[in-house]
Amino acid sequence: MIVRRGGLTYLSERFGLRSATGGRPTPIWFHAASVGEMRLLAPLVDVQREKGVLITCNTPEAHRLARSIWGDTVTVRYCPLDYRLCIKRFISRHRPSIIFVVETEIWPELYQQCHRHGIAIYIVNGRISDTTFRSTLARQWIYPPALERVTAVWAREPEDAKRFIEMGCAPDKTHTTGSIKMTRRIHTDTPKNPLPNRSYTLAISTHPGEEEMLAEIWRGTSKADLLVLIPRHPSRTPAIVRALSAQGLKVASTPLPADTFADSDILVVDTVGEVDAYCAHAKFVFVGGSMTDTGGHNVFEPASWGKPIIVGPHTQNFATEVEYLATKDAISIVETTEELRECWRAHTHDDTFRQQREHCTQEAHAALPDKIGDYVDLVDQAVRTRV
Repeated sequence: MIVRRGGLTYLSERFGLRSATGGRPTPIWFHAASVGEMRLLAPLVDVQREKGVLITCNTPEAHRLARSIWGDTVTVRYCPLDYRLCIKRFISRHRPSIIFVVETEIWPELYQQCHRHGIAIYIVNGRISDTTFRSTLARQWIYPPALERVTAVWAREPEDAKRFIEMGCAPDKTHTTGSIKMTRRIHTDTPKNPLPNRSYTLAISTHPGEEEMLAEIWRGTSKADLLVLIPRHPSRTPAIVRALSAQGLKVASTPLPADTFADSDILVVDTVGEVDAYCAHAKFVFVGGSMTDTGGHNVFEPASWGKPIIVGPHTQNFATEVEYLATKDAISIVETTEELRECWRAHTHDDTFRQQREHCTQEAHAALPDKIGDYVDLVDQAVRTRV
């Protein structure tokens, strides 16, 4: 609540104490744990929101992102903690008819109460991580009772579908639908350049330790480009600014007028929902959580804008996506800090190399299937059946 700036709203809604809707039910419920899952939901929500949509999440960053995307056109709440009273109070107030849960948000009490209230449960882009699958507690005690109650699981890959079945989901409810992340995004508009007077390189979804590493590499290899950092958790911005300023760098952070960045070395973006705008106009993009053992983040965000991409060795959370881009020569994978330095130098100074990577990325993205369209159709069919 404090560190990630959730405020009293976070505390009260997580305990189911503050979520009145004025008596109007919201029949279609989407749940996304955090920012990455919330972005995946966007096209599915857009198609259904006129029918009455409730969106829940677990983190302040995801809450702010949802509010920035949809404003008051949907109901945005924090998902209550997995205690019976909290869940029952929440359901009685919002009265949903169907819930779509992204990836691996499997909460026993939530699923039990949804089942008791006749709320259909669909798992979208379902996945079971290696860590979860190896957990005896999850496999034998936590997940089986919950998965018995789902209406359907739409799994990313055959291996995920197999794991859902082994953890208690009925085979006839488990379907391999494909990864919604492995999809072609169609941009109808190019967002306005947030930094029209500066060329810049971009690092998104960075984690502790990566910002200092990138700043040092940027300082040794950059021309006059600005380095823009978008940390995975914006609440870390003040700490990042202090750490980099202590290295003698001129560091600014948003939100501030664009002209204040004119003589800055580094800009730390302290807002949610602007990744697309910065990706669209960057020279190249480093995707964070990959130089530390975090598992990486979505490489298709910058790929959808045709940008050259750099990642570190730790991309297990997006292994399929990274492998796909690698086979198309559309991503640079580095193993060490020194390799990252040389790769950054090549992207900065070798225009021909960078343009080749841009071309490969654009072709790789254009060749992706339209999995979003498939999921939109599945969600629409489920809604017409249940709502």
